[in-house]
Amino acid sequence: MRGRRGSGLAGPPQRERRAGRGVGDLGRAIGAALAVGAATVRDSDLVDLVLPRECGGCLRPGAVWCARCTRALEGLAFGPPAPRDPGGHSTHTPAVQGHARVHGGGPWVVPHPVPEGMPPVHAWGVYADPLRAAVSAWKDAGRRDLEAVLVPLLAVSLDAALAGVGWDAGVVLVVPAPSSRRAVRERGDTPMTGLCEAAVAQLVGRPGPALRVAPALRHVRRVEDQSGLGTVERRGNLAGALSVIPLWHSVIRGRRCLLVDDVVTTGATFAEATRALRAAGAGSVVGASMAATQRTRG
Repeated sequence: MRGRRGSGLAGPPQRERRAGRGVGDLGRAIGAALAVGAATVRDSDLVDLVLPRECGGCLRPGAVWCARCTRALEGLAFGPPAPRDPGGHSTHTPAVQGHARVHGGGPWVVPHPVPEGMPPVHAWGVYADPLRAAVSAWKDAGRRDLEAVLVPLLAVSLDAALAGVGWDAGVVLVVPAPSSRRAVRERGDTPMTGLCEAAVAQLVGRPGPALRVAPALRHVRRVEDQSGLGTVERRGNLAGALSVIPLWHSVIRGRRCLLVDDVVTTGATFAEATRALRAAGAGSVVGASMAATQRTRG
């Protein structure tokens, strides 16, 4: 059975972790508190009276995620069409149901061209609206309420990636792609880590390996925003930019790693993160994401 996060694996040594506390921890704590406070205010009924809720996919007022975007999202999923009931309504849900392993949830995706060192990467669906709008709002506009939409997609992709490589027992580290230092300062948190934790929580109790979220990667130099760069520029921008945090080396060494990012575009992030993990002695590495751009193929 799938174990709880943290099962069978110790984190970085407590003594060393205490030694690293200080101003940096205080800043992160303040940033996280502000992010939680903003989310609480945003979700309150009082704010709805002044600033009505908007759909994260189409910006229509009234709901966090509207029925129209729900239907459109179903059409972006890789794999067979969603089953429908006698009335013609979709019965598909991206959440993992029951206790069976999920073998769907998208194909292994391959960018054009494939960057050297990129691991096999699984994706839930196509990176197009309304999913594209939801990911952007969640990550860059502070719409953490959209995790209700995104977490089930990532959970399916994680489970399908594990099933695809036959990892059915033991411990697997779920390693989120790191945010740049500038992004952490601007956002006040690390949304990819939070999304991974929520997705892993959905998979607790399912057959398969014990999953442990391990935010072990960091940026070691400044990088430019990837969104405005082409394929070659993206790879050059990230080359040598990531490393495993020293306190995580003993945890990563010899372990199987499931590397996670929100979107597969050129594969540069997955390739560089895999290089950093292998340099720290990681075992096998595979990837999972919510979406892949049209330049990829299954």
